[in-house]
Amino acid sequence: MHVRNSELLNIKIRQYLLPAIMMKLALQLGSVVDTILVGNLLGKGAMSAIGLCAPVLAAIQIPGYFLGNGGAVTASILLGRRKKREARKLFTTTFLITAICAVLFVLAGIFLSGPLAHLLAMGGSLEEDVAAYISVLLIGSPGFAFGLLLSYYVAVDSHPQLAGAYFVVSNVINLILDFIFLKFTPMGVRGAALSTMLGFFAGLVVLIPYFRSKKRMLGFILPGRQMAEAESGEALVEETAADSKAEDARQMRVALKTGLPSLMFLVVNLVKALLLNGIILSLLGEDGMAVYTVCTNAEFVLVMLIGGFMGVIPNIAGTLYGEKDFYGLHVLCRKILRYGAILTVVLMAAVLLFTRQFTMLFGVTDPVLQENMMLVLRIFVFSMPFNYWNYFGSMYYGSVEKPTIATIITTLENGVILVPGALLGIWATQAAGGTGYFGFGLAFVASEGLTALVAFLYRKIRYRGQPLLLIPDENPGNCLDFTIPAKDDDVAKVPHEILDFCGQHAEGREMSNRIAVCAEEMAHNIVQYGGKKSQWIDICLTVIPALESETGEEAFILRLRDNGIHFDPTSYERDGDGFDIHGIELVKKLAKNVTYVRAMDLNNTTITV
Repeated sequence: MHVRNSELLNIKIRQYLLPAIMMKLALQLGSVVDTILVGNLLGKGAMSAIGLCAPVLAAIQIPGYFLGNGGAVTASILLGRRKKREARKLFTTTFLITAICAVLFVLAGIFLSGPLAHLLAMGGSLEEDVAAYISVLLIGSPGFAFGLLLSYYVAVDSHPQLAGAYFVVSNVINLILDFIFLKFTPMGVRGAALSTMLGFFAGLVVLIPYFRSKKRMLGFILPGRQMAEAESGEALVEETAADSKAEDARQMRVALKTGLPSLMFLVVNLVKALLLNGIILSLLGEDGMAVYTVCTNAEFVLVMLIGGFMGVIPNIAGTLYGEKDFYGLHVLCRKILRYGAILTVVLMAAVLLFTRQFTMLFGVTDPVLQENMMLVLRIFVFSMPFNYWNYFGSMYYGSVEKPTIATIITTLENGVILVPGALLGIWATQAAGGTGYFGFGLAFVASEGLTALVAFLYRKIRYRGQPLLLIPDENPGNCLDFTIPAKDDDVAKVPHEILDFCGQHAEGREMSNRIAVCAEEMAHNIVQYGGKKSQWIDICLTVIPALESETGEEAFILRLRDNGIHFDPTSYERDGDGFDIHGIELVKKLAKNVTYVRAMDLNNTTITV
């Protein structure tokens, strides 16, 4: 009578989509506009100097980006598996590591800015501007590091709007201060760096409501011996220090492995920036750095548009994967791929039609330099379809515990192919009597295209015979998976669905009735008390054979997911005279175990019978 639909998931995708787009839009647009302001107000030299600082910018992102992405995805999977305590301890550990890294960056900004600038500028005329810029970046890096880390955790912990608002507020403040410092003060590039760091510090205020939210699943938890809530929700148990440390270490290894693609992205970008900057300065000069900076900003525009859609993946996919909701994963990926393809085509057409206008945004008026920029941009644009596909692969496979593929993608496309490709392309076209810019543009296309090809071949060989997403087409095992509207008439039909399914598996009448009662009571409470937002209820009943069960007995796992108000049935206690929800105490008596998490801003209740 009922089948699973994607209505509830579609609501969540739309809810997470706008904050994810805002997050990427603000972050990338802030960088693009920042470069535009520097190019127009301070000139080509200052813009090239900021381009040379890319390795330092990549370095200060490592703690927040690496630990935030890996930790948040792992925490999302843990929440999907109802392991709230492990998720909280992981959050605490990654926060402490980020704090240590931030202190080291500040010390580097105080004592190492000069030597770093000499290395990056190769002793050239841009060294003074580079030193001024990176000293402020390093000293102000704590705001950037903590902002990145927390934004990832906040987004996966049912607060995507706050994560998006953080980046919007940070970059709005950045751009306002940018204009003031560059236009009305003599600070120069130091003002550009200062406005960025002050913006990210100020944005942290936006995240304060998260730490006061009742829907929050994550928080700080002390290591060592502690009273930890039992997963069954029945009692408090004291775990030994040895068990605690072993579990902490295991989850941290998982987080580091999951975040490896992000780490490789930043490390390879850092190395790429060092090597590529040297190649460009040696073969193309400061004009070449200006061309490369504009191309980088064109890529930022692509990431700004596509990245918003792709940013939904780690916020939702980890939880779905943890719950083994493979139907939901397919729905998510189809939508993201479709939206991304449309935007990529639109952006390619825009860059090809308005290439000259795009270069003029950065204050480029020299005819020769402008023509070279236009040539590289018109070649660069054909790397965008491959870039879009690689972006999806790195985000998706990293969210479903396939970090090797994601690492291959991020490593190859961000330097392993691009650096030698750029060197060969520039040298070959200059040897043929050209300027070198044609070969430089081709290097971008080769880098993205070959990356997509290598990742495809690796997946085909390593996971022979498996589908593209490396997950089953449907939820595995003996599973009844259906959706009902949050209405009493539809709830009344649920027991019949349950009894028919149990009958097909030759289950006894007593067991079938217990499961049916649990499903009906919980679904009725969702309708009764879920509030106006409660529209759909996903119900999934899975049979776990005795051989696969942790207890050695056949078990039925009943999962209910709804978008009503935040409500944890495991912490509910009947108060008799006051507010009372009938049926929950009955369900707790009938069930072996009841667990709850608020994940994807949805109530997720699992009942084991």
